[in-house]
This record gives sequence, structure tokens and C-alpha cells, in this order.
Amino acid sequence: MKKILSTVLAGTMVLSLAACGSQGSGTAETTAAQTTAAQTTAAATEAAKEETTKAAETGGQVEITFWHAMSGVNEEALQKITDDFMSENPNIKVTMMNQGGYLDLFDKLMASAKAKQLPNLSQVYSNRLSWYVDKGVALDLIPYINDSEIGLTAEDKEDFPAMFMDDCIWGDAQYAMPLNKSMMVLYYNEGMLADEGLEVPTTWEEWADAAEKLTKDTDGDGEPDIYGCVFANNLSTDIAPWLKQAGGGTMNEETNELYFDTPETKEAIEFLNGMFQNKSARFAGEDKNANTPLQQGRAAMCVASTSALPYIESDTMEGITIKAAALPGHKTDEQLYYGTNVAAFDVGDDAAKEASWLYLKFLTSTENTAYFAAQTGYIPVRKSAKDDPVFAAVLAEKPIKQLCFDCMDRGFQGERNIGGINALDALGDQLDLVFAGEKDIDTALKDAQANGEKAMEEARNN
Repeated sequence: MKKILSTVLAGTMVLSLAACGSQGSGTAETTAAQTTAAQTTAAATEAAKEETTKAAETGGQVEITFWHAMSGVNEEALQKITDDFMSENPNIKVTMMNQGGYLDLFDKLMASAKAKQLPNLSQVYSNRLSWYVDKGVALDLIPYINDSEIGLTAEDKEDFPAMFMDDCIWGDAQYAMPLNKSMMVLYYNEGMLADEGLEVPTTWEEWADAAEKLTKDTDGDGEPDIYGCVFANNLSTDIAPWLKQAGGGTMNEETNELYFDTPETKEAIEFLNGMFQNKSARFAGEDKNANTPLQQGRAAMCVASTSALPYIESDTMEGITIKAAALPGHKTDEQLYYGTNVAAFDVGDDAAKEASWLYLKFLTSTENTAYFAAQTGYIPVRKSAKDDPVFAAVLAEKPIKQLCFDCMDRGFQGERNIGGINALDALGDQLDLVFAGEKDIDTALKDAQANGEKAMEEARNN
């Protein structure tokens, strides 16, 4: 095995590698290159002795740090897996550090990068990881993945859905492993739809019609008491499904071209805006989460992640049955999958880097991704997890999780442009004005295009 598993092996590995590097081509000729190699071997041997001595003094333990934004049951499940890993690998200590919410985590991660104090591992969205890849501070995992002793087998590699693994790959290098994945879905109050004689909408037209019919002004004050549909407060970062379904997209990952001011984007925004303007839809607002009014009977439908499932199960009012369906389609039926990966950074010594890989491999094993998915609202990142007894039992009881697998053939994850988030924020600022009835769509999209291009350029130059 590798050097972190044995204090003595730390020295012998370097010696072995050096011996392999000094083997000649079968001749007795001594060259300057061989002399240099011998000097390098001697230096490496001395360094190995020092490393072995230090390892012995500290019990041979390698310490790595993992920054995350998990809380509640999510953090508990992650901690349990981490504890299991350390029990099986007593020479490795993983310190989990909760950095608050996602935005807090990403702000601290950026500050740590600029201060050259990155952690070994961190949760991160790939559209943010692109910056770290560009700056050369992310760790390429391919040498570890392909290692004959501690890497992944061919069967392991095939076991990860391509959509999830592709999100971790740039060119010929891989800088992360998938962790918590979920799908954007349409949650609905089954009883409300049945009372109106409505089927679950599968097209934009059916959705808009259902939202209007399900909106109720029970006290006659001119404002709905029950909305047909509720959306998350920040619609800009999750706008991609509607742009895709209209035949467009948000941006080009290869050319950095933005597609904000296009006929397809306009068609998608006109559809969404129609529901906002006739008051059959609203943002979560003070409810913070789109699923909250649905759980309390103040909305008939909402758009939210499958990761909200534990909260829906625990906090929904008695008598309300909530189910989920894929987002209604339009020209296409593409569905958004999202969630973070765990990236490794090029920090620490070789032992720390190897320990980081071993932890990532453990974290994403069939057994552990099945356990994590069973305990949370996320889905496994391995296909084989569907047959794991722990997750299979949950899957049989919760068809919402099965929905994620059923839609995977038409699923996508967002583009990863450096500054893409900044550009989407610029789009969001303009969409807020449109949905509030303060700006026309054509002007808003032109401004979003110009502001988005500027924001992306500034981010790339940062």
C-alpha cells in the first residue's frame, strides 16, 4: 500500500522509486545524468528518513481538512461516513469544518485561495471550481483514480453517471468527485389538483392553466390567499431549464458567449412572467423556501429541489399530500440536476494529497453514497446504489427519489464558465424588474446581456 498507511513505508517507497529511476539501459557507462540521479536519490533518501522520523513522532497520522456547508441531517450523515473512514484508516484524520451556508463557504474559499491557505478538500459547485482550475490550484485526481492499488476499477468508473463525472472533468484532468446531487422538480398538492379535476401538468401551457385555476382569493381582497405556484427567490441561477426547454441556453462554456438577449430566452421569460403578472405565481419571499407555502396549504405547486424532501416530509401540515413530477416541458423536455462536488486542492505533501483521494473514494463508494442518499434528500452518485439494501428500502417508500433516476436520460447540469454566476446575477437583477412589472422584457434582456458580459469579463480577470 501507499506511504500514509505505514510510517516505515514512507521511506522505502522513495527508495524504491529512486532505484527504478536509476536503472541503466544495460550498459556499464556512467553519465552525468546518472551522477545527477544518484545525487537526487541520496537527497530523496535523506528526506524520506526525516519524514519517517516525523511520522513516528506523531503516530504516523496524516491530517486533512474538509470544508463544507452541510447542516442538520445532511451534516450528521456526512459526519458518520467520515467517522467510519477514520475508523478504517486510523493513520488519517479528517477535520470537517462547517463554513456556514453555500455563499459563506464560497466567499471563505476564495479568500483562502488568495491568501494561499486553501483546505485540502471543499464542497464547491463546478461553475465556481472553474476559477480554481484556471489558477492552477486544484489537484488533478487522475493519477489517483488510475492508480493500480488505490484507484478505481473500470467497473467503478462506469458506475458513476456520466453527467455527474463530466461535471468534475476539465480536458484530460479531473479535480473533484460528485457528492450531493438533486433534481429540480415540480412539487404539487395532490388534493388541490384533484378538487379542480386537474391532471399533473406536463407542458408549459398545461402548467400556466393549472396555476391560474388553482389560485384562490378566499377573502375577496384582490390578492391570492393560495397561489398556483411558488418559485425560489433567486430564479436567475436556476433559469436554465426554461431557456433549454425553449430551445436555447444560458451561455456557451467554450466561447463564453452569453445567450441572454435571444428569442429563446425571451420566450421563456414571457412564459414565466405571464404567471407572475396574472398573480398565479409568486416568489417565496418571506417564506424563504418555495416549498414552505406548499407545505402549509398556501400554494398548490412549487418548484424546488428534491433535496427539500426531508423538510417536506417532516413539516407538511396534516391532511396535505405532496407529490412530485418532472418540470413541464416545452420544445424540449430537459431537466436540471444540480448539487456540489468535493474538490481537492494542490496543498500539503504527497501523503496529504493521497489521504484526500482515499477519503473521496470512500465518500463516494456504493455503500456510503447509498447511506447518504437514504438519510438526506439527495440521490446517490453511483448507479449500483439503487441495489444497496439501505437505499433500495428508501426508494421503495419514496417514489420522488425514483423520479430522479427516471429523468436522468434527459438531465443536464449547468455550464461552468468563470464568471458565469456573476453573469447570471446580472440577468437576475433585470428579471426581478420584469417580474415586478417595472421593466419590459426586451429592454431588460438587452441590459442583462451587456451587464452580464461585463461581469463575466471582470470575474475572468480577477
